[in-house]
Amino acid sequence: MADSPMVSAELARFRDNSAGRVSPAWGTAQIRKALVALGDPQDRLPPAIHLTGTNGKGSTGAFIRAMAEAAGLKVHVFTSPHLIRVNERIRVASRLVEDEALADVLEDIWRRTDALTYFEALTAAAFCLFADTPADLAIIEVGAGGATDATNVMNRPAACVVTPISRDHESMFGVSGVAAIARLKAGIFREGTPAIVAEQPRLALAVLREEARTAAATMLYAGEDWNAAWDGDAFVYASDKVKVRAPWLGLPGRHQSHNAGSACAAVEALGNRRITPDAMAAGLREAVWPGRLQQLKPGPLAGDGMVWVDAAHNPGGVATLASEIRETRGEDSVAVVLAIQAAKDVESVAGELVGVADAFFLCPLPDSGGQEGGPGAEPRHVAAIIAAMGAKAEVAEDLAAAVAAARKSAERVYVCGSVYLCGAALALNGERVE
Repeated sequence: MADSPMVSAELARFRDNSAGRVSPAWGTAQIRKALVALGDPQDRLPPAIHLTGTNGKGSTGAFIRAMAEAAGLKVHVFTSPHLIRVNERIRVASRLVEDEALADVLEDIWRRTDALTYFEALTAAAFCLFADTPADLAIIEVGAGGATDATNVMNRPAACVVTPISRDHESMFGVSGVAAIARLKAGIFREGTPAIVAEQPRLALAVLREEARTAAATMLYAGEDWNAAWDGDAFVYASDKVKVRAPWLGLPGRHQSHNAGSACAAVEALGNRRITPDAMAAGLREAVWPGRLQQLKPGPLAGDGMVWVDAAHNPGGVATLASEIRETRGEDSVAVVLAIQAAKDVESVAGELVGVADAFFLCPLPDSGGQEGGPGAEPRHVAAIIAAMGAKAEVAEDLAAAVAAARKSAERVYVCGSVYLCGAALALNGERVE
């Protein structure tokens, strides 16, 4: 299901009127000016958890939301990007925003502000909707980066979370290397606010520690202030004060223990007594986050084959996907359907997958009216890179043709490289995101 016509019409105004300001590197000045005109809704939120990092933000947020909702709390959530409909980005008091409400608030923002980008407009819409509807908790995910992101306008979130950092979006921000990226992410730290930090590369961790001291934020680090581990199929979180055991995690993949651990640490730092260890365990079991190692149901695209979609689109995310494929494939053959934005590190992404795939099928990135991050890489160019690495690579005219060819080639098919590619696969298979 695509965006409704009324929502598409409102968003088109912002895409056409951002005066070239499409990069988050431009900073927060314009959205701050707009939020003043809108009555500073970002200052009228329930306790908010602010999420940044390169990989795992959405999964971490999904675990936090599920734990809070298992305790009976109402939760506002702002995430990006979306898979199928832009409504997925805004969950008001635990329910996806309705078309009419989203269109109305966007129209009001258009009338009362000036020259916001697509992402800034959606961020402002989320803050307005959240401020006008009672809830117990808000989860706000950074779009990209941290310091200059449109979401980084809250004076005092209840907690900040930094998920694993790796190289991504460097050209967008004009930075290079993990240290510079970590410094950008640390821009969400606030004085006296708990900063929950997942396991990090050594250099990123050193930068985050330095930035936490500078901001006078209270940093809580995985493996030091809490531990998250597997006990067989069960997940166990333990700190000095809280212990949670869930017989399984609702999100597939062994790597999800890291995200679940950060989520538990954030909930513990929040200090809401309604979210008991039992509620945390229930939420961890019930969490849902589409497009992450999600196996498609039998349908028009997947047929009756084994087809997974995974939103991995940078070297760190794809390395995690490759590890999961390696651990679960058994003797099955594997094909990867790949489309990726040209601005991404295509060679590193391909390099992570070459060792686990028997064949690659490249296709154009499906067009999305709300797609951020630039155009797709030319499939023949990506195929040439993969072929130079010694792997089999074929080009298909579109996603459906690529999946059909991949299904004939291998027993397991993985679709990855872009959130929007995963969304298109879900839509073609007749699946919804609720």
